[in-house]
Amino acid sequence: MDTHAMLGYEMLKYSTRPLLKIAAIVAKEHHEKYDGTGYPEQKSGEEIHIYGRITALADVFDALGSERVYKSAWDDEKIFALFQSERGKHFDPKLVDIFFEHLDEFLHVREQMRD
Repeated sequence: MDTHAMLGYEMLKYSTRPLLKIAAIVAKEHHEKYDGTGYPEQKSGEEIHIYGRITALADVFDALGSERVYKSAWDDEKIFALFQSERGKHFDPKLVDIFFEHLDEFLHVREQMRD
């Protein structure tokens, strides 16, 4: 599982298209953690590009809140508790605060985009 970040980056890094350059950053950094315990490069804090920090939060929100063949979706309250406990650890604390300030909007988008 931990190789997909670099594989995605390697596939996208030479593109000259602006959107694919962004996608390369997202692919490489979305599993970095704010406290430096993520992968592939153990970046921390603002060393992690804002695209990676945003995607990390969105990815976990989507993954935990979605049912999969191998797991049930988590209740929102459980996800919110995780975000609070991982504020400054897994996630950028400013982004966690923004997430909660705009929670209704995130929930609306999730509902509109359900699988």
